[in-house]
Amino acid sequence: MQFKHSRFYFFLATIAMLATSTEAANQIPQFETTRMKGTAGAGVASLLMDEATFLNPASIAFYKKGSVYYQRSGIDSTQRPSNSSANPETQEFSSTSVILSDAKGSTGGSFSYNDIDYQGQSKKRFAAAFAHPIGKKSSLGVTASYIKESVFNDNDILEERDYKQSTFGILHVVDESLSVGFTVHDPFREKESETRATTGIQYLMKDIFTLMLDAGADYNSNLSDTVVWKAATQIRLFSDFYARFGTFNDKGLKQKGTGVGLGWMQPRLNIEIAMKNTDLLESEQLQQTSEEIKETSFSLSYRF
Repeated sequence: MQFKHSRFYFFLATIAMLATSTEAANQIPQFETTRMKGTAGAGVASLLMDEATFLNPASIAFYKKGSVYYQRSGIDSTQRPSNSSANPETQEFSSTSVILSDAKGSTGGSFSYNDIDYQGQSKKRFAAAFAHPIGKKSSLGVTASYIKESVFNDNDILEERDYKQSTFGILHVVDESLSVGFTVHDPFREKESETRATTGIQYLMKDIFTLMLDAGADYNSNLSDTVVWKAATQIRLFSDFYARFGTFNDKGLKQKGTGVGLGWMQPRLNIEIAMKNTDLLESEQLQQTSEEIKETSFSLSYRF
């Protein structure tokens, strides 16, 4: 009888050991539009309408029209096992975004909904962005977001969380070729490791090449440990076709990657496709395992 009890306790101990050795899922990726995936997230100084809810809310003030935006993205996640002899496992996930914008009045604004399923976790974001011009060349904007997550905690148990975040932005158009922008994301530190101050510049060359460069960091931490930079270029192929290429490196979130995209831009209809590759580096601080993420995205936007 004692022997049977010993085997039973050994069985329980083995299960407990396996459970504690299971690696938790990584953080859910940030929401981005298809265009942002093509530029690897760069564009804080860009005059964009649909992207205002994610990048710089001040940019929507430069439009005098409305927009309906829909996006669907696929995500392939491949985790690199700590045992080099084991075969990596690839999983498929998806994300959806809807953005409604109206900038016809003196104050422009947008409402957006985004959801994503990722490694057994889920995230939903409801956001409102508003912007108002300051003179003829500058604007101020703010985005208020409510996020609801179902994520794994330290004990690998799904836990419901909800929190609010805000983004404040400034955009200034120097001339037809040059614009500069500045944003502060999550200044009240509602979520650890997501506070960022970012400045950006965009320069148009000969009405064909557009260069974008963003740089930022968490001003509450060691800047060298949290610095992030993003660089991208947009090339005008024809009168209404654009190609985009971008790269980024985020030391704070321990990830880097590239993006590529194509856009067909009409006065009323915009169609975008993009691919983005992200490498997540292993980090004990972020409880993050090594992983490769490949995203493909399609979006359709109608202006009125």
